[in-house]
Amino acid sequence: MLRYLLCFPILSFVFWSCSNQKEEGLIPGTKLTGNALSDAVVLSILTTPSCQFLTNENANTAFQVNGSLSICSVQSVSGSLTVQTTGTYEVTATSGKQTLTSANCNSSRFDFHVSLKEGATELFVSSASGPKEVSLESGKTYSIQSTGLVNPSDYQCQGRAVNSNITAYRLNLRKL
Repeated sequence: MLRYLLCFPILSFVFWSCSNQKEEGLIPGTKLTGNALSDAVVLSILTTPSCQFLTNENANTAFQVNGSLSICSVQSVSGSLTVQTTGTYEVTATSGKQTLTSANCNSSRFDFHVSLKEGATELFVSSASGPKEVSLESGKTYSIQSTGLVNPSDYQCQGRAVNSNITAYRLNLRKL
């Protein structure tokens, strides 16, 4: 019995001190997955704005930029956008990728670029490195054009058709 009376306070102290350890991580006191790297991935996904997809069905409707907007596509289709407020916008983008694969053959990869144009003037292209500040005016329509996708039926591997896998490009605009 004496042993229990001595052990209980010691064990209580140990459990209490362990539960009050300082937590260190991306956001102190917040654990999403328990793994710092996984938490960073989850937080980056949660803070990345959702994408408005440009498709054949909505290519004739201009996207409206109200503060910020992300446009993505896996199709080689042209679209357009307008801005609600005239000013300087930060434009960033990531190029998409197209991979052609077939059994017993090496894969072929192609970059899928997107550009933002005013008439014939190229304001931004995803192959450029880093963000770019661009002046955009309300009332004007800016075109979104993509290049780099290939027709998979133009390719064969040992007489067989190839499979095409496309990851979307992403064009981001944010009012400064």
